[in-house]
Amino acid sequence: MDLDLIERLMRLLENSSVDELELTENGTRIRLSKTGAPQSGAASAASSSTATRANATASASATGSKEHVIVAGLPGTFYRSPLPGEAPFVEIGALVEEGRKLAIIEAMKMMNPVEADCAGRITAIHVEDGAQVNAGMPLMTIEKAA
Repeated sequence: MDLDLIERLMRLLENSSVDELELTENGTRIRLSKTGAPQSGAASAASSSTATRANATASASATGSKEHVIVAGLPGTFYRSPLPGEAPFVEIGALVEEGRKLAIIEAMKMMNPVEADCAGRITAIHVEDGAQVNAGMPLMTIEKAA
């Protein structure tokens, strides 16, 4: 376990508007959260084959809006499709289930999937394919399913 990486991730999380960050690499999962119930400390590591959730969420408004914004969990290059020339993972209007892959953020030569953390319909894509993103930057908006 690379403790320097964990410390850098903690600083990144602390200095961003993102509340939670989860990273899976070589079967080791690291989850960092600013809020919520602690999981045996600020960082928890466990073997897992689940995909990296390189996203966090932000409410569109405090008035109970059904809009849900998917934001970048880390800085990198945003890709809408798995490979150049292939169809995007999702388009505006697509219905998505929780856990569906929406995009990829390439960071430090690693492809980090961006997954939906709620079910609903994609209403906006805020970033162009191939654009550089920063942690906390809005990527897509989902209108939550009723």
